[in-house]
Amino acid sequence: MAVSLSVYPNRAILALGSNVGNWKINFNQCLKKISNFGLITKIGNIYVSKPYGHVQQKNFHNTAIELMTNHSPLRLMRDLQLVERVLKKNKTITNGPRRIDIDIVFYNQLVFQNNQLTIPHPRAFERDFVLYPINDIDPFYSHPTKHKTIKALIEGLNEKYIEKIIKQPKDSLLIR
Repeated sequence: MAVSLSVYPNRAILALGSNVGNWKINFNQCLKKISNFGLITKIGNIYVSKPYGHVQQKNFHNTAIELMTNHSPLRLMRDLQLVERVLKKNKTITNGPRRIDIDIVFYNQLVFQNNQLTIPHPRAFERDFVLYPINDIDPFYSHPTKHKTIKALIEGLNEKYIEKIIKQPKDSLLIR
């Protein structure tokens, strides 16, 4: 039975990262849990990148997903934080190693900030390992505060962290 997208009126773009344990297992467990919050409609390729910030750690595997959801941004954030805890994120320092990291990068065209959550993600536009997977999903998505497409933001990047791309089948909602 097909699911109507009208049940899930909101589009969230999430960034996923992992550099502890088996990244494929981590991502697939994460996707299975996130699918409880809506419908995952697209997944970007996997981008292997040098660590950002705290550099004495393994490279990260990064991707992005498009999630159609009926959750509010704050409820989605709380649910994603629970997924991180269940999957044992194990983050001990800012930008440090972690089994799984999930960020809400965009939510529709919402611009929102409180003491818990900022949408769009405040540093996503500076990071190739966030922008490239989103570009796989929608290169013409317009950043709600920068007023540039994802493709244009990539063209304006100064720093590069990506070292390798692992192509994913376009028709799959699993990481391979």
